[in-house]
Amino acid sequence: MLLTTVLFVVSLPVCLASLALDARIPASPAESFLDSRRAAAANASYLETLSEPQRQVFDYVLDALDENFSPPFLFNSPRYSAWYAVALLARNGKGDVATASEILEDVISFQFTDPNTNWYGTFKDLPSAPDPGDVYPPRLYTSYDTNIGLFVCTSFIIIMEEFQHMLEPSLVTLMKKSMYNATVGDGYRVGGFNGDGYSAGGFIGDNLYPIYSNPWYMRVMAATYVGKMMGDTNMSHWGDQWAAEAIANFNLYRTLAEFNSGTYTGVTLYALSLWGYMPKNSTIAKHAKDIIAKTWTSIGMFYNPTLHTLGGPWDRAYGYDMRAYYGILGGQIAGIIGGIEDGSAPLPRPIVGSEHFGDAAANVLTPLIAKFNDPYVPAAALAQLKGLSKSHAYSAQAVSPPWDNPTVPRNYTSWTAPGLSIGAIASDEKVIGGAATNQAAYVPASIVWSTGSQTAWFNMYPTSGTISAAASPTGLTIAYPTSAAFNSTLTSNVMTFLFSGFPHLSLPADFLAIANGMSTGMLPGLRLTLSGNVVSAGTRTLVYGAGSINNLPYYNLTYVFGDLGGAVPQIVIAVEKI
Repeated sequence: MLLTTVLFVVSLPVCLASLALDARIPASPAESFLDSRRAAAANASYLETLSEPQRQVFDYVLDALDENFSPPFLFNSPRYSAWYAVALLARNGKGDVATASEILEDVISFQFTDPNTNWYGTFKDLPSAPDPGDVYPPRLYTSYDTNIGLFVCTSFIIIMEEFQHMLEPSLVTLMKKSMYNATVGDGYRVGGFNGDGYSAGGFIGDNLYPIYSNPWYMRVMAATYVGKMMGDTNMSHWGDQWAAEAIANFNLYRTLAEFNSGTYTGVTLYALSLWGYMPKNSTIAKHAKDIIAKTWTSIGMFYNPTLHTLGGPWDRAYGYDMRAYYGILGGQIAGIIGGIEDGSAPLPRPIVGSEHFGDAAANVLTPLIAKFNDPYVPAAALAQLKGLSKSHAYSAQAVSPPWDNPTVPRNYTSWTAPGLSIGAIASDEKVIGGAATNQAAYVPASIVWSTGSQTAWFNMYPTSGTISAAASPTGLTIAYPTSAAFNSTLTSNVMTFLFSGFPHLSLPADFLAIANGMSTGMLPGLRLTLSGNVVSAGTRTLVYGAGSINNLPYYNLTYVFGDLGGAVPQIVIAVEKI
């Protein structure tokens, strides 16, 4: 997989960049749109093809976006505005086509068009920001974000397939050129190269490898579709090649490498659901349905319908209760099983003002392409999303080279029960914080439970690259063994746990203090007992207010330990739901 990637370091940018188009052409006046009555009739019938739950998600989200649209952009973002424009075309209410057309022209005007830069083809994140340069030094994910080009381009695919007839031909031409430039620019990206100094855990260069699931599958769809649309066989070739690399990684363990994320599993499913617009003979069109089905199988095993959230552990998490932050996957689940009307959907209520509210814009796209996703949700997964018939354990594996040794996958275990989800990852990585090298997002051990009035969480904050964590019906066992995958010296003498979700409760300083070799404490809905050499020999601190994670305040329980006589540092967390 990595060898194939290295082989096109030289050839791909040369082959695609030489064909780049200039997107700076005059926009058409808004007054010359196609007959609005014909478009309205067409789209009224189109929206009627959505299932009732998907239509409810579409309307629920779009109503919230309408409240926050401040021309010319939604959330002052070309990316979110492009998604909003798709929704306006789908709704086709009074003035929607004109507004969408203006938005699309404005979005494209913020596309980078200099083919001699690494950010060619993507779009500005903030319209008011200067171009990358001496004043705003070029740096991936800081002064420019190449993933934005894929977010915009893939949303344009939906317009090309479903709503192109509503737009002026000159705008359609402009969009096609923009899509081509975005796809060409994405071709500049090679994992480990062209990072403008970007570093992820010591790996210098762009982090776009096949294991970076959400943008990788979007690049597959962009190259496959745009290559066909523009008659660019080289681009189509790379669409198939990139698809093959992603599929090879997926087939190792039948899992996405970017595993179990309320946000990014949703983005990847969005990308995969575009398969229905791809050429039938393309590699991704032949395999997407299988990946979708198997991904929903794992989602069904982690999702806890009694908590209305995706249980841990998480490779990348922005929250732990999907009704307290906006996760794109939550919108997709609601589109399948419903819950908008009675408040049981895994979505904030209301969504306006919720954490990560901006990501809600993705869920005006997912209902439109649900026809390429929903039929492939396995019956067993669908049943698990709707209700918890019995408690169950689950295990899975995933691997993310170069952050993982290809021969040493991450091992996931979980326990899902009424009002309780326990999850853990055993990983041996060269970095701290998972493949995204993000300690705030990577949660290698987690307990999520109902307090009776809300959802609480107790999570491990990673401080080591090598963590052996396992979940069981009785709790968590966590150790820091020596790395076997990298012979790494990346060790830690700290174990940290963050927990929250208890309004009107003030914990004393001696909460979970040691007594008789272990510590026991009561939280609303849960009894905790901690033991192991980290507890018995470590120095314990408990503080609140030292920071926040994903804008969530927390209690911080930390153990600092020294030499344990050669023993592997270990902590056992026993739980009892009460």
